[in-house]
Amino acid sequence: MKNVLIIIYDLIIPGRNCERLLQKIKAYPRWARLGGSAYLIVTESTADQVCDSLANALDKGDKLYVGVSPAPSACIGMPEEVTKWLRENQK
Repeated sequence: MKNVLIIIYDLIIPGRNCERLLQKIKAYPRWARLGGSAYLIVTESTADQVCDSLANALDKGDKLYVGVSPAPSACIGMPEEVTKWLRENQK
């Protein structure tokens, strides 16, 4: 079963591991950037599995949250491509 998961991160040293982490997030075939350090992905993996797979791109003290983002959801001020992504993927 496919899940829409939300990923939120906070790097203790901004920019240090950002590219490694973003490469891992963007390796998922369907993803969208909500803004700042928040992304949505579609995957058959669980939140725990995604969290574990991203962990090696973090430094000690970095923070990472991965959770399920079920429909329906609502947003204001998001770019049109994010709103479209939500409509298409969060069913």
